Amino acid sequence: MKTKAARGPIETIESKGVKIPLYDAGDGKVIISFYVEGKRKLVKCKSVEAAREEAKAKIQELTTGVAHAGTFSPRQTAVINDATAILRELGNVSLSQAVREYSKAFKILGRQPLIVKAAQHYSDFLERQKTLHAPMKFPAVVDEFLWTIIAQGRSARYVEDCTSRLSRAAKAFRGFIQRTTTPDLEAWLDSIHVAGRTRNNYRATLCTLFSFARCRGYLPRDERTEAELCMKASDCGGDIGIYTPAQLSVMLTGIEAKWIPFVALGGLAGLRTSEIHRLEWADIDLHGGHIVIGKQKSKTGQRRIVAILPALRAWIETIVSKSGPVVPQYSGDAPLLRAFRQALEPLKLELVHNGLRHSFATYRLAAVQSADQVALEMGNSPRKLFQNYHELATKTQAEKWFSVMPATSEKVVSIAGAA
Repeated sequence: MKTKAARGPIETIESKGVKIPLYDAGDGKVIISFYVEGKRKLVKCKSVEAAREEAKAKIQELTTGVAHAGTFSPRQTAVINDATAILRELGNVSLSQAVREYSKAFKILGRQPLIVKAAQHYSDFLERQKTLHAPMKFPAVVDEFLWTIIAQGRSARYVEDCTSRLSRAAKAFRGFIQRTTTPDLEAWLDSIHVAGRTRNNYRATLCTLFSFARCRGYLPRDERTEAELCMKASDCGGDIGIYTPAQLSVMLTGIEAKWIPFVALGGLAGLRTSEIHRLEWADIDLHGGHIVIGKQKSKTGQRRIVAILPALRAWIETIVSKSGPVVPQYSGDAPLLRAFRQALEPLKLELVHNGLRHSFATYRLAAVQSADQVALEMGNSPRKLFQNYHELATKTQAEKWFSVMPATSEKVVSIAGAA
């Protein structure tokens, strides 16, 4: 006896990931086939149209859990009904789809129950993106920042420092600032091969630029920038270099007269090279006993008043002028220092990096024993000043430093006596 070959379905109804085949049952009738709790169920329908409607209804039951209700306890049934009611508010989302997506998210989050927090975080991220302006190229942000600080009247030294550092960075980063990452910035900082303190200065300038971009809406608000996440260098430079009282005496008594204000103001008032370079005789009030460092001439952009100590007064009185700059003028501070280095060569003295200001801080702190006072005089941080200059010199050495006077003074200190 021959067996009939198995016939396939005449049609398959598919929806929400569930397939229900339709089979010809003869005489125009149709059977639909589906599974409930692992058991195959067959339902005979009077026509193809009726089978299609029945298949769609069964799919709805299967995907919402109704078809399984008979095998659940009353409590489980209540939970399922509650879940389907919640999903009904979302529209065409089945219980099985919701469970599958939750399961995937749970695994992505390392099996931590943080789904709602993750969703809120992503929603906040999308909301922040709406406030951002169009992407900006790194060099364009640099140009805008430099134009802004010039328009704000920031000090010439500050503008010069920012221009030098950021122009160098703009050559390395040509893409969008939004895509400039912390690893990118750290790799560049490593590539320029500068000492720890200088590296930190570059990092600080980048932080300022990125903060500016955040304020302008080019970067997300209320978030740390990629520049801020860069690590600071642990090595902030070598030992502080200073001159001895004898070397100060050699400089002031042996150097060309045009350099005496530079040496005196640096060594006996602690002014920065950039501040001396921009200082004019009108800023020095011998009668009032002070020097006014205007915000345009200060590195920090803040006005400060520096007291004229007796030794400084003695040297300034020998060369004071009514107007004009106090030192020779050059195109920048670097050319000025090169010229000063050459002026020291006949005296057999080596230029110490920032040596005059370092010397003043060292000897002044030893003399007055107050970091707050010296920091105020120098426009510096008390903590940094104490850290860098504390106990580098004795009070006796400080007295010798501030006793170096012109030859016309009875208090003149000889080279041997100043050693």
